[in-house]
Formats: sequence, C-alpha cells, structure tokens
Amino acid sequence: MSHPTNHRPAGSNVPVFDNTGKMAAIIIGVTAVVAGSVMGAANPFLSNATSSQGAQIDTLFSLFVGIATAIFIIVQGFLLFSIVRFARAPEDEEDGVPLRGNTKLEVFWTAVPALIVVILSVLSYRVLADIERPHPDQMVVEVTGRQYAWEFYYPDYDLKTAELHIPLGRQVLLKITSADVNHAFWVPQMRIKKDAVGGKITTVNITATAPGVYPIVCAELCGAGHAVMRSQVVVEAEPTFQIWVQAQLGAKQRAAAMPPDPKTLGRQLYNQYGCNACHKLADAAAVGVVGPALDGIGSRAADIVPGQSAEEYIRTAIIRPMDFITPNYPPVMPGDYAQRMSQADLEALVQYLLEQK
Repeated sequence: MSHPTNHRPAGSNVPVFDNTGKMAAIIIGVTAVVAGSVMGAANPFLSNATSSQGAQIDTLFSLFVGIATAIFIIVQGFLLFSIVRFARAPEDEEDGVPLRGNTKLEVFWTAVPALIVVILSVLSYRVLADIERPHPDQMVVEVTGRQYAWEFYYPDYDLKTAELHIPLGRQVLLKITSADVNHAFWVPQMRIKKDAVGGKITTVNITATAPGVYPIVCAELCGAGHAVMRSQVVVEAEPTFQIWVQAQLGAKQRAAAMPPDPKTLGRQLYNQYGCNACHKLADAAAVGVVGPALDGIGSRAADIVPGQSAEEYIRTAIIRPMDFITPNYPPVMPGDYAQRMSQADLEALVQYLLEQK
C-alpha cells in the first residue's frame, strides 16, 4: 500500500541559521546597536538638567533608554523576520514540526538580561550614593508644605521666605515636611521630587548648575488648591545670593523697628499664609479660584451673616472656616490658622481685608 509523500510547502523547513538568517541577525544587531546609541545619546525624554544631581540622573536614564531601545529592536526585529521567513504557506494544513527546548538559547536569554539588570542596579546604586553624599560647605533649608503654599526657612540666617533662593554651585540640603496633608516637593528641571509628610522629615541634596528661575510644583494631590500650590527656585551666583540674604535680613530688621503700613503688611500676610492660592484679590495680585473672590469683601462682609459685623465675620471665616461655607465652593480651607497665625498677624489680616471695598 502506497503512502502519500510527506510534502511540505516552501518555508516550512527553512533552516534557521542559513546565510539569510545570519545576514538578518547581523542587520538586526547593527540596527539595534546604532539605534540604542543614538537614543541613549539624544535622550529626548530627560536632558538639560539644571542640577548636578539631575545631570547624573539624566546620564543614567540615557543608558536605560539606549539599552531598552536596543532590546526592543532586537526582539521586534527577530519577531518580524520570523513572521516573514517562517510563515505557514496558504496551502499548508499539516501540523508544525515538533520542537524541543534549546538549552543554549534559554541560558543565553536568561543570563544576558540578568547581567544587564545587575549592571544597571550597581550603576543606579552608585549614582544614588553620590547624590546623597553631603559636601563640607552644604547649606540647609527647611521646606514646609501647607495648603496651598510652600514656606522656606534658612536656619543659618534665621530667615523665612515664600520662594527658594540658592547659590549657584553650592550643595543645599532640603529638609522637607508638611504642616497638614501630604504634599510632594518637585522641581522638574532639577530632577528633584520628594514627599512632604506631616510629622516626618525627608531630605534631598540639590546643587544648581545653571542660574535662572525654576518652578516648584506640588506633585501630590493635596486638595482643591493643589493646582495652584506653586513657588519658584531662584538660582544666583554666591555674591548675588549673599546680597539677597542681606537685603532680606535688612527688611526684617526694619520691619521689627518700624512695621510697614497696614496695607503693605496685610498684603504680605495674605500671600505669606497662602490665601492667594485659593482666593482672588486684585490688590494682592492673587488669582486663585478655589474659594470665593475677596475683592470688595470689606463692603459686603457685614451682610453675609445676620447680626454679625464685618470684622467678626472675616475673623471667624479665617480661624473657623467650616462655620461659613460659601455655596458652590468646596469646603477645603485649612482650619489651623488660629494655631499658625499670631494674634497680631490675624488682626492685621482682618483689617487688611476690611479695607477691600
């Protein structure tokens, strides 16, 4: 009895390592190396960091991008080559050739990724250790996040500001915490991001390498005013930084000896305590939209709660904000101003708002 010939269409028994396969492997390999090198060198995702720590992070990330690009091209290249070269012919209805495991290949594709992971882990650890290594001339700045503003305190100078000034080329240790809910201190251009957690201090070193002004963003959803919780880092040469410090100390001394006029003081307090993040007020150049606008609040405050004077209403609205919820606005105003503000600051802010006719 005759048996049909075991005929398999072209492509079914094509050897894997013939000249065509070897040439494809060479082309894929060269393409992967070139593309990985180009992507690693160009790094279109992270580049031009403005801190020495950020530059190291960018360099490490460039290596990750280059390796990932090369691996992607190798995997996709051999996949496409296999689809084209070893595709089943339309008339082929037979089972595929049974294949057993290839021990050498399995060892190779297990060992190589493991080696890559080990190398990248060692390099990552070295970068992290270098970033966290303190310098002898390190300056300390204490950062406090509040709903919805940042506060910076320089213990070396006993100075508190609403924006961060740091000297160019000098390492600054930021000690970050929160006075209320969780925040996240983020300077994108410097590759700095750290959580600000109440009752805990997180630290990060930052050494600016380029003068300029860079935005500080809260990267942790902290309430309705999260989007406007912004400040800035001002990077300046050491002499300019010292001039700024002396100017701030001089202003502080003058304020202690001869307080500013009530309107100027009230405007400073309005911005210092973060009222500008949520409440629009033209006199303070505030554009917040989370809470009701306070333009003209001095004229209408006496009519909001029957039997309560304008001064009583404004004071109560500051220290017990949940007593009066304005319709169509979320009840998100912090309730700790009575603890955060001195009595003098509270009264000055109340009088300032009363003057907003």
